[in-house]
Amino acid sequence: MRKLKKTVALVLVSLMMLSGTSCGKGDDNAGKSTRQQNIIATIQRDNDKTTEKTTAGSTENTSEKTTEDTASTTEQPSTEKPGSVNADAEKAFKEFEDDMFKDEISSNFFNYHFTLKDGSKYGIERPAASWGEVDWSDEAVEKSKKEAKEWYDRLCAIDRNGLNETDQFSYDVYKEDIELSMEMQPYMLYDGDFSPMRGIQSDFANKFTDYPFYEKQDVEDYVILLETSRDYIDKLLEFEKERAEKGYALSDYNLDDVIDQCNTFVKDGENHFLIEVFDNAIADLDFLTDEEKQTYKERNKKAIIDVVIPAFNDIADTMSGLKGKAKTQLGYSYYDNGQKFYELKFKQYTGSTKTPDEAIAFLESRATEIVQEMSMIYMSDPDGYQEYVDNYGNHLADADKMNSKDVVDILMETAMDDYPELPAIPYTVSYLDKTLETIMDSVLAYYRSPALDMPTNNIIKVNGGHLDGQWATLAHEGCPGHMYQNTYYMSTNPSNLRAVDGFLGYMEGWAKYAEYGSYLAYDFPNTEHDETIGRLSALESEYNMLFMGYIDLRVNYSGWTVEDVATYMAQKGFNSSVAEKMVNLFAGDPAAYQSYVIGYYEMKGLRDKAEQALGDKFDPVEFHRVILENGPCQYDILTEKVDEFIDENK
Repeated sequence: MRKLKKTVALVLVSLMMLSGTSCGKGDDNAGKSTRQQNIIATIQRDNDKTTEKTTAGSTENTSEKTTEDTASTTEQPSTEKPGSVNADAEKAFKEFEDDMFKDEISSNFFNYHFTLKDGSKYGIERPAASWGEVDWSDEAVEKSKKEAKEWYDRLCAIDRNGLNETDQFSYDVYKEDIELSMEMQPYMLYDGDFSPMRGIQSDFANKFTDYPFYEKQDVEDYVILLETSRDYIDKLLEFEKERAEKGYALSDYNLDDVIDQCNTFVKDGENHFLIEVFDNAIADLDFLTDEEKQTYKERNKKAIIDVVIPAFNDIADTMSGLKGKAKTQLGYSYYDNGQKFYELKFKQYTGSTKTPDEAIAFLESRATEIVQEMSMIYMSDPDGYQEYVDNYGNHLADADKMNSKDVVDILMETAMDDYPELPAIPYTVSYLDKTLETIMDSVLAYYRSPALDMPTNNIIKVNGGHLDGQWATLAHEGCPGHMYQNTYYMSTNPSNLRAVDGFLGYMEGWAKYAEYGSYLAYDFPNTEHDETIGRLSALESEYNMLFMGYIDLRVNYSGWTVEDVATYMAQKGFNSSVAEKMVNLFAGDPAAYQSYVIGYYEMKGLRDKAEQALGDKFDPVEFHRVILENGPCQYDILTEKVDEFIDENK
C-alpha cells in the first residue's frame, strides 16, 4: 500500500546522450527508494516491494542518538494552546502510527532487514526469510482493498483537531497517501515486475550486495532467500504472463532490454560475481567458525548455480515468448483508461497536485525561461559564456578523476553554507561490482539510508563506469542531497512511521535542488568566471532533465508516436535518431523520471515563492530548515508550512 523509504535506495539515473551540436551533452543525472528511494532505476510496485531509495536503503546519516531513542515513538511537543490537545486523540494516533509501522516493517523480510537491526526493541518479531506473498487472485486483491480501507477508516476516526501540530501534519500526510493508494488499486495489471529500470531482474543483485550481516541468522537468511528465489520469480512470471494475455506486456523493445539484463547477469556462470561478493563479505565475520563459513560458501554457490541462474534464464525465455503480445508499442495513453493510470502514477512519483496537462504547460514555459536566462548570462558576462562554450564538457573534469569519497568530503566543506549545520556525518563510499556496472548501467550512484537502530551506517554506492559528472552526482546522493536530508530529518526524532515513509517527489526534488546549487560551490580551475560557468552548467543540466520529463508526459499522456518525438527533438536541436529509444524508455517506466523533474520544480517553486515574498528578509538557511524538519511528504501539505514560514518572517 505504501512506499517505505528505508527499504529503497535513492538512485540517480543516467540519461542517454541526447543533445545535438547546438546543445551539447544531455543531462547525465536526471532520472529512487527509495530510495530511494529511491527510485528509478529501481522504483518498484508498492504491493510487495519498493525501491528509490534505490532498492536498498540509502546512506544518509542520522544524527547521533541511542538505539533506545530511535526505537521509541517520541511525543512531539505541542505547539497548540494549552488544553487544545485531546489526550484520547493523541493516544489513538500514536497507536495508529505504531501499528502501521509494525505492519509495514514485518510485511516481508527485506522491509525488516534493511530497516532494523534488532526488531525486538520495536516490539517486532523477526520475520522468516521470505520474498513476501505473491497472490493476485481475486480473493487476495479484495483482501488488500479491505485492509487499506480499514487503515483509512481507523485514521479518519481520529479527531484531527485534537492532535498537536506535528501530528496534524503527519495525519494529513498519511490520509492523502492512503487515498492515493486506494485510487490506484484498479490498475494492478498496468504495472508489472520486470520493467527495464525498476524490475526484479535489475534490482535482484543489489538486494544482496548491500545486505548487512549482523549475526549468524542474517547469513542463514541470506542463503535461504537465494535458495527460495526461484519460486518467487516463477510467481512473478505467472503474473507477467497473465498481464500479457490481457495486452499489458512490455513493448518488444523493452522485453529485449530485460533479456539483455538477464543474459549479462548469468554470463559468468560458476564464476558469478555474487559468489565472490558473498565469500568476501563473510570472510571476516567473527561470529562464524571457519567450518560454518565454508558450509555457507558452498550453499551460496549452489544456490546461485542451481537456483538463481536458472531463474534468470527463465525470465529471459518468458520475456522472449511475450513479444508481440502488447496492446501497443507506444505509451500508456493507448491503453483503456491509460491516461488515468498515468495521472495516478504521476501523482505517486511527484507528490504534486499538478495535472499532466498543467505539467506540460509548465515545462514548456520553463524551457523558454531557461533559454532567456542563458541569454541574460551571455549579455552580462560574454567572456565567461564563451569560456564555458570553448571548454564544454571539461569544466568539472578534475572532480571526475578524484576518488568519490574525496568528492563527498569536499562537498561537505564547500557546498553547505546555505544549509542548517549538523554534526559530522559518518558514511562509506564504495563502487559497484564490474558486472553490476553493466546490469545497472542506467544508475550513476545511489544512497542507502541506515537502519533506524544503526543511524551511522550511511552508504553511497557509485557506478565506476559513469564517473563523469560525479561532482553533481555525489552532491545529489551525499551532501547537500539525500544523505544530508535524511540525516537532518532523523535528527528531529520523527515517529517511526514518518522515518520510514518515502515520498520520491520530495526526496528526489530535494536532491536535484541541492545538486543544481552545488555547481556554484565548485572551484573551477584557471578561470575568473566561476559563477557564470556554474550557472550555465546548472541551467544546461536542468534543461536536459526538463526535456526528459516533457517527453515522458507526451509519450504516456499525450500519445506521441516515434515520429512525433523525432520531429520535436529535431526542432529543439536534439539528436532525433534516438526518438524510438526515448519512446520505449518512457513507455517501460511511465512517470518514473517525474520524481526528479516535477519533484525538483515543486521544491524550487517553494524557494522562489518564499524568496519573492520575503525579499531581503529571506534567509536560505531558515527556509531549508523548514523544508528539512517537516520531512518527506506531499507538496500541497509542505506548501502550508512554507506559507507559515513566510507569514512569520514578513
